[in-house]
Amino acid sequence: MQDTLQALQGLQQIDRHIFTVQAEQRRLPEELAQRTAEVQAKETKLGEMRIRVRQVLSEAKEIEYLTVGMRQRYRKLDSESNQGKVDAALLMSYQHEMRKLKRNISQAEEEALQKLEVGDVEAASITAAESQLEEDKTLFAEFEANVVKELSEAEARFAELQGQRDKVSADGIEAEHLELYRRLLEIREGEALAELLDGHCQACFVQIPKNIGVRLARGTELVQCPSCDRIFYQY
Repeated sequence: MQDTLQALQGLQQIDRHIFTVQAEQRRLPEELAQRTAEVQAKETKLGEMRIRVRQVLSEAKEIEYLTVGMRQRYRKLDSESNQGKVDAALLMSYQHEMRKLKRNISQAEEEALQKLEVGDVEAASITAAESQLEEDKTLFAEFEANVVKELSEAEARFAELQGQRDKVSADGIEAEHLELYRRLLEIREGEALAELLDGHCQACFVQIPKNIGVRLARGTELVQCPSCDRIFYQY
């Protein structure tokens, strides 16, 4: 059984690095996708801001057109009311409509001014957002280039480690022991083995019953930690 443990330790030394490289190969694309989504979200938000500004300015322009029409109507009524041919009833009607037009013009001008102010604020926000987005895109391009480089290096390292692993013989390891090792390797994130030292598992740091240490010392079976299930070895 000591030969089996030694063979598993040899595999563990390489598999630990392989697991780390594989984790890196998963992490880098995930980070790239996240950063891509963040940049796209900012682009979408900027597009929405531009639409809002165009809409606000369009509404302000529409109000201005309506105001022009009301002013023209006001001037026409004012001109007609100043003519001596208008009777008293019609004059009162003109004056009533003129007062209403005056109020409406004033309200429209105030509303248009408020919309223009909102547009100015939004436009300033757009300028700042555009500047920030350009900066983010520059940083993203650098990050993307680094990811491509790191992935290439990780792939090369993975191939190198696989080559090393192929040279480490698994001969002599019983199929059930090899299967247990591989299962623990996946479950325990690249660490299928743990040293038993001073009565404690050096992976989960739980104190181990003495009888387990005795079983390990006999060297007749694979002994696992009762807490984390890792295969024990002892120097």
